[in-house]
Amino acid sequence: MLASVVLLLSVPIVVVLVTLAISPLIIFIVALLIFLRLWKARLLGGAVKVTPESFPEIYETLATVRQQLDYRRPVDLYVLDEVNGKTQLVQLLGHRVILLSGSFAAGLQEEQYARLHFIIASHVGALKSRHERFAFVGVLLDYLKILKFVSPFLNPYYRATSYTGDQIGYLCAGRLEPALSVLARLMVGNEMSVQVSAAGILGQGVLVNRRWMVRYSQLLSEEPHLVNRYINVIAFASWANRQDYERFVAGLDREAQQCLQMLLARSPHANRASGSISVHG
Repeated sequence: MLASVVLLLSVPIVVVLVTLAISPLIIFIVALLIFLRLWKARLLGGAVKVTPESFPEIYETLATVRQQLDYRRPVDLYVLDEVNGKTQLVQLLGHRVILLSGSFAAGLQEEQYARLHFIIASHVGALKSRHERFAFVGVLLDYLKILKFVSPFLNPYYRATSYTGDQIGYLCAGRLEPALSVLARLMVGNEMSVQVSAAGILGQGVLVNRRWMVRYSQLLSEEPHLVNRYINVIAFASWANRQDYERFVAGLDREAQQCLQMLLARSPHANRASGSISVHG
């Protein structure tokens, strides 16, 4: 009897304690939603949203990619004067926004927009491969101030979605040239990208794989090194589109081909069989 009375008296205390514990969390989430709305409002007021009237070719490319990947959730795309990293994908609490630097986007509108097709498809492909509930858990962890302690465990997931997005982008673009050209432009910019040699990147990739400090620095980041993304697309093509891959290899000198074989041997794609990812259309 006494135990029952104590239990009844303790219930309100538990409820109060739980309420006090989650109230700051609820306030944080509401504040975050308000911040996101303000951020999107600033975008709408200070950038150009891609529509059928503004940048119709980019709009059509986004629509084509969404149809190819059967991605039905809304995605906003904005063109700005400057974007950190030239392009960004923002996904948080149901908001999905792609940002493109104007000068970067201008350099991709060549060869029937194959390069633009790749970068947009890589972003939408990354969205398709992510689970929003996992991203929401990341917000909660950030609120609890422990994300910095668990980020080494979360970062591989985000890097994997980046690699997957590139692979899907390659399938949508259909060829290695536009995919590798975009990644080169992300490294050095539009103007200098024409001087980037695939052979040079492959040789650099061998160094990246050998030096532990470079590998360790990637562990601390959500994004893979661009050199690794470059190599991953080539490795993916080696089984996803053998003819395109062999055409690429034929343009390399003997030393570069040897570097590529070394990198492929360490790649997750080394013994893959084709047909694991399908793209419609």
